[in-house]
Amino acid sequence: MDRLELYFLPPTLEVTDKNYRLGRLQIKFMLTSIAFGLGYLVDTYFTGFIIARYVMIINCLLFTSQLFAFKGGLSLRITSHIFIFICWSIIFTLTLFSGGIQSYVLGWILLIPIISLILLTYTIAWIWGVIGFFTVVFFYFIQPTELIPFDLIFVTNNLLIASLHVGLLFLLLTLIYIFYKQQNALIDTIEEQNETLKSSKEEIATQNEELSQSQEEISSQRDLVTLQNQSLEEARGIIEKQNEALTVKNENLEIEIKKRTAELVEYNQQLEQFAFMSSHNLRAPIARILGLFNVLEITQNKDDEITIRKSLIVSARELDRVVKDLTTILEIRKNNTSILIDIDLHEELNLVLINLEKEITETKTTITLDFDRASTIRTIRPYLDSILINLISNAIKYRKENHSPIIEIKTELIDEYLCLTIKDNGMGIDLAKYKDKLFTLYSRFHNHVEGKGLGLYLVKIQAETLGGKVEVVSDLNKGTAFTIYFRQNK
Repeated sequence: MDRLELYFLPPTLEVTDKNYRLGRLQIKFMLTSIAFGLGYLVDTYFTGFIIARYVMIINCLLFTSQLFAFKGGLSLRITSHIFIFICWSIIFTLTLFSGGIQSYVLGWILLIPIISLILLTYTIAWIWGVIGFFTVVFFYFIQPTELIPFDLIFVTNNLLIASLHVGLLFLLLTLIYIFYKQQNALIDTIEEQNETLKSSKEEIATQNEELSQSQEEISSQRDLVTLQNQSLEEARGIIEKQNEALTVKNENLEIEIKKRTAELVEYNQQLEQFAFMSSHNLRAPIARILGLFNVLEITQNKDDEITIRKSLIVSARELDRVVKDLTTILEIRKNNTSILIDIDLHEELNLVLINLEKEITETKTTITLDFDRASTIRTIRPYLDSILINLISNAIKYRKENHSPIIEIKTELIDEYLCLTIKDNGMGIDLAKYKDKLFTLYSRFHNHVEGKGLGLYLVKIQAETLGGKVEVVSDLNKGTAFTIYFRQNK
């Protein structure tokens, strides 16, 4: 697969190009579509769906032509639009010739917005989602017999239905595999950076040894100067100047080494934090997508299917956003800079609460918001999401028995900080006993529910990385309030 991708990759698209990853992803989709078309071409000889046979042949030729056009210089955006249009045309044609609104092919329209979101933009995904909606409406009101002769319409059989389900599962597993490969690529990058960090530490150790030798040489020179001063009064001035120059150089070296050591320690902490956050943030949307697919396979209710498909789109969009955010963090590490953006707290919190929808519903949690004093925050999006998810999920998890959680979230401005406070009515924490261990890694203070002792550690490290801090006030059996200070740099 890698050799085929590189063969069809345009020579103008280099590894450093921002569209390089999307270009290879586009080629993966076209190659997968050709393989899928060939498989269904063979399948038509068993199901008897003659029209599908010709459609698969035509579209295999179209996808092959598109591959060579992309290699020849056709732009990535135009290639993506053409690819999505061809996929929609396949679904529309096969639905028309296999019973219209009764056809099992129509359900594949769900894939079009997901592919649009991956290859293009959020807006294009919405446009294709609207087109998919009107496609379903079209088949609801228009019967295929009004457009084509009745003898061309194929009557669905069990083999065709089974093959359609298997095909849809194949495509969804392909998407999951692609996301899995991207996650592994991120992990490989982290490991490479760790190796670089180890090499830097070894270099510092070597420099420390050289510095120690330099200090010994300086001491010897000082002793020699003392002896020479006793007998050579005329050379004293020159020797003192040399001694002062060496002292200044030594002090500068010590300052530089301390500075570099501190930077490397901080960088190592950020790398560890990123590794934890990657698995932590990716797990929820992936688990939700797999769960929705399991429910979709067993449900017989059409309304439930529509609801599940909408939820799949939302989950896929959330997963794509997390992957993009993690890619942004990798770029931050590579360039040693931080990308700060203005974030609307209402919109961001609504996206975060999607991940916690099940827990909120089951526990009848009430959440109140007060962003009147500050509704926009300037920070790094993945860090803010991780802080919100950890603190809100903790408030739900450590609720009092037989009490529904009540969570208050508000903001205020204090000096150069935007303060975000999340207060609950839960079990509380004995700060007199656990204050020193509250934000340490893998520390837990309630054993009646599952947990890893990771959330509060991530919250503290992320807040400090953003130039802020965390404060906590808690009373046993009354509740806890966490306040995060975000430094608002211009």
